[in-house]
Amino acid sequence: MASRRTTADGEAAINWRQTGTAVTLYDEKNPDAWVRMEFEAGVPPEHRLYMICSDCGAVFAQRSVPGTGSVCGDCGTAFDHDR
Repeated sequence: MASRRTTADGEAAINWRQTGTAVTLYDEKNPDAWVRMEFEAGVPPEHRLYMICSDCGAVFAQRSVPGTGSVCGDCGTAFDHDR
């Protein structure tokens, strides 16, 4: 599955591809410009560098220790983080 999402300003696009538990962000014009992130079950939330929305595949940097819940900035899906 691959997707291309245009940002709010309408100029830049984010290219991404999701396969199983991994997401790859890439630049279609530069084959050397990509990053792959994979979810590993059991990693404590405070040690994760990003969040992947399981509904739409959006990837967000995790800038602080997560609280008891979060909401996807793209599709609005709410997540409850039981501790």
